[in-house]
Amino acid sequence: MRREPAADSEIQRLYSTLEKGWKTVTEKIKLFTDSASDIPEIYRQRYDVGVVPLSVIFGDEEYKDGVTLSVVDFWKKLAVSRELPSTNQAAPQDFVDAFEPYIKDGWTILYIGISSKLSGTVQSCHIAKELLGTDRIHVFDSRSASVGETLLVITAGEMLKRGHSLGEILVQLEIDRATSGAYFTIDSLTHLVKGGRLTKTQGLVGSMLKIKPILRITEEGTVEVDDKVRSMKKALQTLVSKAKGHRLDFTQRRVAVVHSYGAEAVDELKALVQQELQPREIVEGLIGPTVGTHAGPGGLALFF
Repeated sequence: MRREPAADSEIQRLYSTLEKGWKTVTEKIKLFTDSASDIPEIYRQRYDVGVVPLSVIFGDEEYKDGVTLSVVDFWKKLAVSRELPSTNQAAPQDFVDAFEPYIKDGWTILYIGISSKLSGTVQSCHIAKELLGTDRIHVFDSRSASVGETLLVITAGEMLKRGHSLGEILVQLEIDRATSGAYFTIDSLTHLVKGGRLTKTQGLVGSMLKIKPILRITEEGTVEVDDKVRSMKKALQTLVSKAKGHRLDFTQRRVAVVHSYGAEAVDELKALVQQELQPREIVEGLIGPTVGTHAGPGGLALFF
């Protein structure tokens, strides 16, 4: 589905704010995201990004994503778990604990979070802002998940290093979000059925027909089935074709090729992306617990 470049009222409002004068570039700005972003360690360190963890629940045991449960350990536990684990949003207190030291030290915080349509984590951040009683916390809903969030974090991190103001960064984030896209395919329908996104009958019929759904994250930040194919080769071609349908100049953009544990066609997708889209950079990532709980192993995703 094609998405036209942004020119909406929110972006115009931000440009107007810029003209009136935002805070100066000398402001200390700390960048935060949440663990649902699956941010690769190289970018986390490069831009000094704070990460607020969501929770993963296996039976009676609750873990903090990336803190008390690593991505590798999550996939190991998922492989032997009889029941699908669940995920829980970051709590307001998690944000208070993460933000408070920076607020006391005079920093302004920019938090880029998982889609508010997929998790209550962004709302928890808003509550934390009220609890801390400050206007120096800025919450940006990515309307995406996994490395779709990370791509926005990278944009913000780069702009911070170049000395841009918070206002300029927010304008660019709005533009990037409005022209973004996310498509993914999964190896099995089992986890979608367990997670309630497909009925057992739909899952059974789909499995019998060897259907591989192509899902997308919508402009509003929800997930929907966008297409259905019957082979992994066709799925890879469809992911790239969907991206090309946006009619963007990918030579000026980053594209993320992301996979869950056990995916076998990662290199094939990367080669296809390079050949067909010729992006400025390909960001690679491993899907973590929040998205992996619902996608299951063997999944592949394309974000831009």
